[in-house]
Amino acid sequence: MSESPTTQALLDSAVATHRAGHLDEAEVLYQGLLEKDESNAAVMHLLGVLYHQQGADSRSADLISRSLAMRPNAPTVHADLAEAYRGLGQLERAVGSCRLALQLWPNCWEALCNLGLALQQLGRREEALDHLRRAVELCPEHAPLHNNLGVLLKEIDHADEALEHFRRAVELDPARANLGQLLVDRGLPEEAVRHFEEAARLQPEIAAIHYGLGRALIGIERWVGARAALLNALRLEPEWGLAHGHLGLTLLREFRPWEALPWIQRAVELEPHNPQFQEWMGELHVEMDDPASAIPFFQRASTLLDDMSPAVHLSLGQALVDEGRLEEAENHYQAALRLAPQSPLPLTHLGALHEIRGAMTEAEDAFRQALRLQPRAPIALAQLAILLGKDLPEADQAALESRLEDPGLNKRPRARLLFALANVFDARRDYSRAAVCLREANALSLGLAIGCRQHDPAAHERFMQAVVDAFDSGFFARTSGFGLESRALIFVFGLPRSGTTLVEQILSSHSLVYGMGEARLAQRCLQAFMGTTEHSGTLREKAAGLDVEEVRGLALRQLDWIRESCGGSSERIVEKTPGSFVHLGLLATLFPQATFIHYRRDLRDVALSCWMTDFRMIDWANSPEHIASQFHQYRRLVDHWRSVLPVEIHDVEYSDTVTDLESVARRLTAACGLDFEPACLDFHLTKRPVRTASVLQVRRPIYRRSIDRWKNYESELADLFALLPDPVERPRETPCVAPNFDHPSPAPTSQHA
Repeated sequence: MSESPTTQALLDSAVATHRAGHLDEAEVLYQGLLEKDESNAAVMHLLGVLYHQQGADSRSADLISRSLAMRPNAPTVHADLAEAYRGLGQLERAVGSCRLALQLWPNCWEALCNLGLALQQLGRREEALDHLRRAVELCPEHAPLHNNLGVLLKEIDHADEALEHFRRAVELDPARANLGQLLVDRGLPEEAVRHFEEAARLQPEIAAIHYGLGRALIGIERWVGARAALLNALRLEPEWGLAHGHLGLTLLREFRPWEALPWIQRAVELEPHNPQFQEWMGELHVEMDDPASAIPFFQRASTLLDDMSPAVHLSLGQALVDEGRLEEAENHYQAALRLAPQSPLPLTHLGALHEIRGAMTEAEDAFRQALRLQPRAPIALAQLAILLGKDLPEADQAALESRLEDPGLNKRPRARLLFALANVFDARRDYSRAAVCLREANALSLGLAIGCRQHDPAAHERFMQAVVDAFDSGFFARTSGFGLESRALIFVFGLPRSGTTLVEQILSSHSLVYGMGEARLAQRCLQAFMGTTEHSGTLREKAAGLDVEEVRGLALRQLDWIRESCGGSSERIVEKTPGSFVHLGLLATLFPQATFIHYRRDLRDVALSCWMTDFRMIDWANSPEHIASQFHQYRRLVDHWRSVLPVEIHDVEYSDTVTDLESVARRLTAACGLDFEPACLDFHLTKRPVRTASVLQVRRPIYRRSIDRWKNYESELADLFALLPDPVERPRETPCVAPNFDHPSPAPTSQHA
């Protein structure tokens, strides 16, 4: 058995991690050392410096002061305490600490520098100038000193002398990383940009300068400029992993994951042991709506560190939630809480997890714990408001509205709070105020999507046309009999917010049915399908290349994955992904004996519900024009499937479910080849995870208020309703065709319920 690392070895590792800029990881290492020896003055000092870099100057000052109590004759520690005081705006205390340091060591250049900076902020520029000049004399090879002196000289209009020091700083440290990164760490990226831009102008051939500029521009979300700077860095140093990674990061932050992929992949190839790149690959796959692929990258990041940062624990936990691995997710949320006990985020995630499990009291407790730590935390406020709805106490509503009045509140949390407040007003039947909130919330979300996750109706229409072209009557005639003869699967589909979660909850209340939620099976099948044949090119070309062996192999692999995910004990498995109607042709080819249930609802009610929902992944719900376009394409594709699919589609109306639940429940179970069970009527009592926006609704008995809900907003949202196709789908006159489970139909037929 190998010996445990010595304290010095652990400290050396922590310092190296700190110097590399991995502050979260270094923080964990320092805290671990303090747990072993809470009187380690050196570790207290270094952790205090780290907190200062993170902007947590109160914690920084406390730790460095405690370190000084044990080592009062350490001049550089006094100098670092001065920086913490300066960060807190306690400039006179900063001056006092520097003077103590200089009493102990008159030539302490760090104290001279920090004293000069504090005096500069106090407006005592001439005094500051003397101290900064003396610091430069003592340490002429330290680039940040020249930068600091140059900034002061520029302030007092000594431009020529300032330029000399800026040039010298660039010679010593071309990227001026110490100053620039310090400014970024302190939340001053705009000031950092000015420094890097000046350096790039003076010496444009140095890659590190462009890289530093790109990092600073990322900090102020100037994505185009950041990409240009990072590309300049890569032209000068093509194999620089950090530049590749941060270039990918700009595209990822703009919600352009497919464009980000090659850059971050290259960064991982160049630096496979960089945990940050592994984390970004995880984020990228989450953004691609592929949490299963994200999980190994987050786990890999954890193996490259002594322990994960709270942020990685939360990201991994969310990916595990999306995959239905709730116990594992809770472990990571709890780990994040242990590492960051003063942060509201782990508690907010735990609250959302309790909601998924149906533990609403525990969810409320978690949100309130988060708010006790940070009373104005917008995510916790929003989650609590949506959970309680009309029962939200006046004090909580007042806190939410007060947060909305904060001029410094960013657009994304503002939109989230507005969506939450709208749902409270709607539950209290105050529809006009709800509509006001919704208009602003959707406008903000739409604005945030510009240039990022921006819906393109024309591109969506082209894709839908490609689906129609690929899966035509000729395709189904050629592939008849290719798929698996298994009745295990039940696919529930329709538009988002149409009530598909309700159908799943009714069916999964049956003793022989397992509800696996939104497993994105259609997407998984499509991804596998696009990689199945040797043909490359269009969707139609891929479809034309399929043969029976490939179809059955793909279907078997997916069915095995489903059974493994569900534990393999249920006779029927219901998979509910609203958007799977897009890939119904592929699903019907792979699983022709499955049950296909199309859940329909008045499009005006669906549109309103989408308009009121703060979706995580849907990009078209914030614009009336985009909603209408999406609904028209949905109708078009469903009509196409009815004309070509060789399987029966069971149409079920939301309004019928509300007015006659038992009849609908009997029809649903019969369609699945099951005997009716009374438990299906008590679906709200079924204890199973629900990971959709309908989590609260399916925990309650059936209620009628959601029928014709759109009428409450008829005047406020008239522009939205006017754009929709015929809101109510009319019954078709063609009689229902029962599927033949013994022999697949040799040719496509028109079937519907």
